[in-house]
Amino acid sequence: MQVNHGKALSLKLGALLIVFIAVLTLGFEVPWYHAAWISIAVGLITYGVGDMFVLRKFGNMIATLADFGLVFFLTWFFLWILDFDIGTETSFVLLALYTALVTAVVEFIFHGWLLKHKREEAHVHSTR
Repeated sequence: MQVNHGKALSLKLGALLIVFIAVLTLGFEVPWYHAAWISIAVGLITYGVGDMFVLRKFGNMIATLADFGLVFFLTWFFLWILDFDIGTETSFVLLALYTALVTAVVEFIFHGWLLKHKREEAHVHSTR
């Protein structure tokens, strides 16, 4: 996929940072710095797996479902690792589920933008 990875990654990481801070920090009082580094780690992994591989091969819906699964598992895993530092009574599975649901909506929109941007770029290159 010919795409400006810097622009796409910046957009994705910015959107995920907002989602993770909103859900984890504002919703469940997870410290903002934990939400921030988890969003960056999850964003980089899902960009490589979901956006560059699954989206290219299978399309938006399957890539969104794959991203949902990855975000859920990775968020749960990172929160589980941080168990000693997070004093929340809420289950890490629920935190990961809420985060993954909101992220799936953002990912669906991001995938649409990425596919549209790819088509427009291909059209520009073919008319040269």
